[in-house]
Amino acid sequence: MSCWLETSDNHSAWVSLDETDNDLRQFIGYFLTALQSIFPDAARQTLAMVNASTFPPVSVLAGNLVNEIDWIEQPFILVLDDFQHIKGGSVIDLLTRLLRHPPQALHLVLIGRRDPSLPISALRAQSRVTEIRAQDLRFNEGETAAYLTQVLGTQVDASTADALAEKTEGWATGLHLATLSIRHRGNLDPRLLEPQVNAQLVMEYLFTEVFSAQSPQFNRYLLGTAIVDRFCGPLCEAVCLPGVDPSACEYGGWEFVAWLKKENMFLIPLDAENHWFRFHHLFKRLLLNQLKRHFSAGEIKDLHTKASDWFAENGLIEEALNHALAGENPERAARLLARHGFNLLNDEQWPRLERWLGLLPRDTVGQNPELLVLFSWLHVIYSRYPELVSCLNMAEALLSARTTSEHIRGHLDALNGFQQYLSANGAGALSSSQRACKKLPRKHRWARVFAYINRAGAHQMLGERAKALATIEEAMRDPDLGGGISQGYFQANPCFIYWLEADLPAML
Repeated sequence: MSCWLETSDNHSAWVSLDETDNDLRQFIGYFLTALQSIFPDAARQTLAMVNASTFPPVSVLAGNLVNEIDWIEQPFILVLDDFQHIKGGSVIDLLTRLLRHPPQALHLVLIGRRDPSLPISALRAQSRVTEIRAQDLRFNEGETAAYLTQVLGTQVDASTADALAEKTEGWATGLHLATLSIRHRGNLDPRLLEPQVNAQLVMEYLFTEVFSAQSPQFNRYLLGTAIVDRFCGPLCEAVCLPGVDPSACEYGGWEFVAWLKKENMFLIPLDAENHWFRFHHLFKRLLLNQLKRHFSAGEIKDLHTKASDWFAENGLIEEALNHALAGENPERAARLLARHGFNLLNDEQWPRLERWLGLLPRDTVGQNPELLVLFSWLHVIYSRYPELVSCLNMAEALLSARTTSEHIRGHLDALNGFQQYLSANGAGALSSSQRACKKLPRKHRWARVFAYINRAGAHQMLGERAKALATIEEAMRDPDLGGGISQGYFQANPCFIYWLEADLPAML
């Protein structure tokens, strides 16, 4: 597919999917990012709907998306790779609605290892789908012989070619493993071609032959990178095997990547800049088998810790979390999330924050006051008030049994102030919000904005409209709060105060 796109005159974008993309908000976010990489001004309204705190129904989202893509006149290709990870639910519902009235300019390509749960039969009946299946990709005996001859530079015996075509079921990846093995051995072990030997055994043997022929340094890189879903040169150096000092390696990470390209070692580029790569799924699985065979579970956990460290240092927090959890270190994941979660809150990336929190075991979250505070903010944002009460009670119980930082107390004051406002306790809401405004760190911008707005609301509840408006003016003069999204909140809040008092002329 990537080779075909290189020869196409149409614009194209590529999205690689994984299990987390069954979340509709995340999926449509990646979908729109890919679309806007081709047409920067496309689907602006749909993106605003996705970023809103209240997520629209699938029917509304799909209708809007179809209409906005229909405005694009230039044909383009959008590829969704590894589509087998999409199991069903709202993502499938969205794509089904998209394909029911497909935009003229869009050519959607799905790459997967099983049939998607989409109305393929209906699309087939309407001549709206082109299918390239395993039998179309499979090499026959003649193509196998031609491929082996071309790659090896010498004529291959017809019986050997036929047997390999049968053992690999014409799969080009298996044939490529065979050519690598022959190149290093000089021939192919005839026992592999016997009828009783199954295809999986052939693949394992060929891989072992290829793997054993490489230098120890490159093998260390191969096994270390087996644990990551994508890699670049610096990451390769970071995930050297346990007990190996990266500085002792003769070759650097980018030299390893260059070697993979030169050897045609199942390397798949993930971006146009050739910075990120991954291995073919089969090759990665075989590497993982070797890793588990030769290293202990503890050593593999250490590898995940190295990967987590590197991703965290480079600002790729979700991957850092995943590797911390893969290394069975939920406490480390909790510390990472506590450190970076408030940045997501500031940037209003609430769906991502909720997804990150959902990665952690419940017990881990329940023992961490900072994570409980982050969950409490999400309950406020999504109007889940019973859950808010439960979450705050858990956080308060933890804090009563230990000392904690002042900023967590500030968050709890802000959250309790909101609860008291909902309970029409104006004095309590005002007192808590005032304490929050003093205690919250300046960099925790979103929580401070919320505390000021709640403080203004409490003044209004107590009949102190002038003080309410003065509170908003005070917040707008704060250099850390006066611009960007915060400005919009502060400008809208006086209107809310006037509306509560039925002062419609002031609202105008």
